[in-house]
Amino acid sequence: MKTHKHHQLFTLCMILGLVYIVRDTKLTSTLSDVLRDDGGGGALIATNATTESKDALITCDRKVATLQTNTFRIERPLVTIPEFWDERNNCSHFMNKNVIFFHVGKAGGGTVKKTLGENKLSVSMSHPKPKIKYIDRLKHDQASLIINVRDPVDRFASAFHWRLLLLCSPNDTRRQPEEGDKAFESPREFCYNIKRQEKILREKYKSSPSVLGEALCDESGKQEEAAKEASKIGHSLQLVQWLDFLVEPELIAEVTENGIRDFMALPLEKQKGNDSPLFEQHLDQLSLALLEQRYGREVATRIIESTPQTVRASEQKKEKWEHSSVQFNNSTKPPPLTKLGECCLSRHLEKDYRLIQSMLGDVDEEGVLIEPLGNAHPVIGNACKWGSDEQQKLCRADLRSILTRRAVYLDHSEGTCSEVVSRMQ
Repeated sequence: MKTHKHHQLFTLCMILGLVYIVRDTKLTSTLSDVLRDDGGGGALIATNATTESKDALITCDRKVATLQTNTFRIERPLVTIPEFWDERNNCSHFMNKNVIFFHVGKAGGGTVKKTLGENKLSVSMSHPKPKIKYIDRLKHDQASLIINVRDPVDRFASAFHWRLLLLCSPNDTRRQPEEGDKAFESPREFCYNIKRQEKILREKYKSSPSVLGEALCDESGKQEEAAKEASKIGHSLQLVQWLDFLVEPELIAEVTENGIRDFMALPLEKQKGNDSPLFEQHLDQLSLALLEQRYGREVATRIIESTPQTVRASEQKKEKWEHSSVQFNNSTKPPPLTKLGECCLSRHLEKDYRLIQSMLGDVDEEGVLIEPLGNAHPVIGNACKWGSDEQQKLCRADLRSILTRRAVYLDHSEGTCSEVVSRMQ
């Protein structure tokens, strides 16, 4: 009888186009109880209501090499949760088809990527700019979009310092990489010899994002030239450019009714009064939310609770979110922006702040801090509508904290940046 069930199960799986490895000990339910299609990514999970927590079956997605060079097939055996975490089984949660992460530079994206990897969550990723194929998928398929969000001015300053670090300075003793991204990976050993850009940042703008920021002000008379040079800095792509298909009316029209399902923001923000950002809390909730989409709350919670101690220890490291330019700059933080530079940059990046306001949705109990973007896609307002109630409140509080810090500069009725700053002194 058991052999007959094996044959039935294998035949069904082959019809589905999937290869399952199911052991005798796993066939504890009837065929209708064992498998359920989750509707996203092909995952199948145990749904027998009598299954004990420790015996719950989940899908072990994995790639297996074939006899042909550089080719592989996908296997999805059903395993218990402890077996899933066993490194010998090489299991992952493949969510690449319906979950896309836009990794915005200098905003904690490396930490997001690392955390997803540690939790064996495999999603599609775009960096350092959005890929057209993923935008097309979001326009037409019910996929979820994750994006990391940091204060635009802070992110710009980080990008400036990071680019400066990667460029060879005069009499630099670091080596120039022959190929690849060695300078990105090991900036203490390698640098890029791009003399024109290096000269602009070090000499023209005095190695200071404040000087460049002040040149971006309307009243500087240098705005157009400064804007062109600012756009050439790596990771300077603005949020409204990352999300143009959800912001620009002519592109929004291309998003179908069956398009983007969820929009999930991950704010990297240190709220006033806190010693550090609560970014790790967002990441913990993200992992749980993604697993819940696939397996349901109960099984998702079991998976998280069963996370190996080695992964937990890695997740508990402090300030792993800190951007790369600080890590590779002898841990010394650059000087703060001047008030004028801060104001000018805020206004230069104003659309990003308006987009962040739009992420809070139409109903903001605490009031609108700055004017939101008009006619943005409705899904933008769902940026914090995911995870637990506590997570949603934290997400909204982080976004509001970003806006609160810059709101004084974005009130044009207060005059030019020079006038605003003069009243602060």
